[in-house]
Amino acid sequence: MKLPSLSWFLLAALPLGAQTIPSETEFRVKLLAPLSTETNRKGDKFTAQVLVPDQFKGDMMEGEVKESKSGGKVRGTSVLNFSFHSIHHGGGPVPIDAQVKSFTNSKGVQDADEEGRVVQKKNNLGKTAAAAGVGALIGAIAGGAKGAAIGAGVGAAASLVFIQMTVKGANVTFAPGSEFVLSVKERRAADRR
Repeated sequence: MKLPSLSWFLLAALPLGAQTIPSETEFRVKLLAPLSTETNRKGDKFTAQVLVPDQFKGDMMEGEVKESKSGGKVRGTSVLNFSFHSIHHGGGPVPIDAQVKSFTNSKGVQDADEEGRVVQKKNNLGKTAAAAGVGALIGAIAGGAKGAAIGAGVGAAASLVFIQMTVKGANVTFAPGSEFVLSVKERRAADRR
């Protein structure tokens, strides 16, 4: 009689839908390349290396630029929207949503870009929650409780969390070595649709 392998028992012991990242875990990450309205465009990918927490130290977090608008003049306002969407851990990507809690430029100056200009930041978390609620309402009207659950997932997926950075000036720029403190939440399978 052949006995099941030890790996089968280990896999069977894992709860279904187990999360890799506990909800609202604080991460500190360091940019590996510049992130700027001068050089980056919508759709550009960027990478940051995880510094904290220890169990993810050295892992790579990936993001995407959602909007990049230079102020054009010294008096203009530059806008950089981006999101962190995954972390590579344990041999594969883990989908995430992340909110910026604080940041420092590569020179160690908090809440400022590379030119020392104060950066205003916003996370769109409220808009994401509203979209999930609207999706749930539409789903409930169309298909009851099951429709509500599907609608909430579709609504949340349609409006992933993004970060908006604005400065008064020609460009907003973060050099390699700039650090972000993030509140990270793993996206569940229902949120990934």
